[in-house]
Amino acid sequence: MMKIKGKWVFRLGYMIALLLIVVISFVWYSNILRNKLSELVRDTLKEVSNQNVLVVQKEIEGDLDALTEVAEHISLLQSSEDEIMDFLNEVVSRYSFKRMGFAREDGMAYTTDARYIDISEKAAFIASMQGENYIADLELDSLDEEEIIVFTAPVRNENDIIGVIFATYRVESLKEILAVSSFDGEGYTYIIQSDGSKVVDSVDSTSFQNMKNIFTSMEKADERNSKVVTELKYMLKNRKTGYVIFYNKISKYMYVTPLGINDWFLADVVPVDFMELSSNYIISRTYVLCAILTVVCVIIALTIFWEERRKKQEMQNLLYVDELTGGSTLAKFKLDVQERIIGNNGNNDNAALIEMDLDDFKLVNELFGYDEGNSVLCRIWETIQNNCSKDELAGHGFSDHFYMLLYFEKKKEIEERILKITAGIQRCFMNKDSEYILNPVFGIYYVDKFDEDIDVMLDCATLAHNHAKGDRNEVYKIYTDMMKEGILQKKQLSDQIEHAYMNHEFVAYYQPKYDSKTQKLAGAEALIRWRKSNGQMVSPGLFVPLAEESGFVRKLDEYIFREVCFAQKRWLDQGLSVVPISVNLSRRHLENPDFIDEYKKILDESGVPIEYIQLEITESAILDKQDELIAIMDRLHQLGFIILMDDFGTGYSSLMMLKSVPVDVMKLDKSFVDDYNDVKGEQIIRRVMQMAQDLNIEVTAEGVETQEQYEFLKSIDCNMIQGYYFARPMPEDEYEKCMEKSGA
Repeated sequence: MMKIKGKWVFRLGYMIALLLIVVISFVWYSNILRNKLSELVRDTLKEVSNQNVLVVQKEIEGDLDALTEVAEHISLLQSSEDEIMDFLNEVVSRYSFKRMGFAREDGMAYTTDARYIDISEKAAFIASMQGENYIADLELDSLDEEEIIVFTAPVRNENDIIGVIFATYRVESLKEILAVSSFDGEGYTYIIQSDGSKVVDSVDSTSFQNMKNIFTSMEKADERNSKVVTELKYMLKNRKTGYVIFYNKISKYMYVTPLGINDWFLADVVPVDFMELSSNYIISRTYVLCAILTVVCVIIALTIFWEERRKKQEMQNLLYVDELTGGSTLAKFKLDVQERIIGNNGNNDNAALIEMDLDDFKLVNELFGYDEGNSVLCRIWETIQNNCSKDELAGHGFSDHFYMLLYFEKKKEIEERILKITAGIQRCFMNKDSEYILNPVFGIYYVDKFDEDIDVMLDCATLAHNHAKGDRNEVYKIYTDMMKEGILQKKQLSDQIEHAYMNHEFVAYYQPKYDSKTQKLAGAEALIRWRKSNGQMVSPGLFVPLAEESGFVRKLDEYIFREVCFAQKRWLDQGLSVVPISVNLSRRHLENPDFIDEYKKILDESGVPIEYIQLEITESAILDKQDELIAIMDRLHQLGFIILMDDFGTGYSSLMMLKSVPVDVMKLDKSFVDDYNDVKGEQIIRRVMQMAQDLNIEVTAEGVETQEQYEFLKSIDCNMIQGYYFARPMPEDEYEKCMEKSGA
């Protein structure tokens, strides 16, 4: 009952977690949607504002251009004031100017409404007398107090300015232009200066009425606008384009844009609710859709839970009943062990967990067919069951793997029972046409900690089983802590490799190669060595396989390549007798052709000529993916690299491979050299040498350790000798002495 209640609590928690995820996802999506819609609103405001700016600029610049044309025409007339005024009266009737006028150099001006005024102190007059077209800020007409803007332009006589033409523009005209409906009649527009002063206000009923300064009007309208005013002042002062949200009975957007005329800004205003009407509609519909999806998800989840309950028994049968033997599966076995050992807190007799499989069982399937193989497995299961008491457990895993939980008083009993089970299993297979014998292999773990996880205990049995599989003379192995320590040591060493790489603990050792005829230094092979910070050396046989397994060997290859390139350049600069050094390329490095570009980059950085760097590729690596490797070797040859085939003779297709793989140097494996005094071995070496010479491939013999081996290789014209007979692998300083001695 408690288990059932716990499951329902779990399911309820799962449902709540699912709903929370859905809600959080909807909120997250809604925020993204709202931000995108807000961005769309800002873009719309910007677009409308830019359109209004163009309208105002076109209106004002058009009038100013017209005034400039009038000035140019007057300069051509060179007529009296009366004639000029007659012309201006004709012009003013065609444009929306309130009045026009002409002033001589003294500032006395005649106007089209028959006025004679002094404008010599006006900034517009002064600016135009200095050659500028000028637009004055807002001012009041001295006759009727009407708000106007004055345009001026200089009148020239050749290079001299003889006067100023001016026109008075009604602000009401701009108001009418700006009052053209925008945002479906919900928006309106101001023109203001950077200090907030009004240039043109709005006739809209919802705008600030009788506005003198936008900052003052905003602060009076709502105290919440105080912060907005500060932000707006900053924007205007720094001539920035952007928007603020202010309050005037309702919240409104104000988008300000520099007009490019004087210190004027266009301020477009529209209610926030209007701009966000579409956004709110979309978001509300999104919420409705999310709610519907949530309900659907809940219904689907409940349906799945009920369907799961209905099929649970069927699933348990599939999971816990082995289809082949009819006994327990590994999953059921683990549950039973968990309950039997751990669930009872170890209040049982001494127990042993055992894993068993058959050595090379796949041969039974291949030789006698899968039906016979399955029949054998069933008979093995019967044998195991017959050798287990009613309190003991057994289970069948994948293929031929079986598991047992056996009890004992003395450990020797378990070992005797295993031998008995082995004899019974071997009697299971009595095929009259074959003498094939089944060889079961067991791993035994004596349970000593009853609070351990079942998987941990099975791992120990598996570890012992794997050790038994590696020893053909053993039927079983008993788990010991030494087995785990060996794996841990391997893991620790693997973890230390990258740390050692970062601390530059890897160094290059060099094994010289000597010309077989002259016995002079002719080359060397760079080998990686690991010298720990305490001076301890780690055998390459320990860390290189681990690096190859993890792929870290690619970094080590590149590291040694870089070290050798820069060392060779340094030795060349020192004037030493430098010879080519070959660097190994691992199988893992050849999986990615991109390494070629990186190696070329390192070579260029070092500045060493390419003839002093060679590359070694093992024969086994060439056998794996020959076509891909040949393409890589062709690219390396194009760059100028010499390529050596290392360990020649260790593969199955060495001779056939030589005809297709473009190697420059063949390194004869030590196993060949060791057989030189055998009649057949000698003949093979001679044939290989002859074939290499026919193919124009140089030969280097590896592992040469004796005078006799050297003399034989020399006699058959082997090009170079590498091995302990001449020199062991040595650190950099000792190799430098070899070069010095060679050049002496």
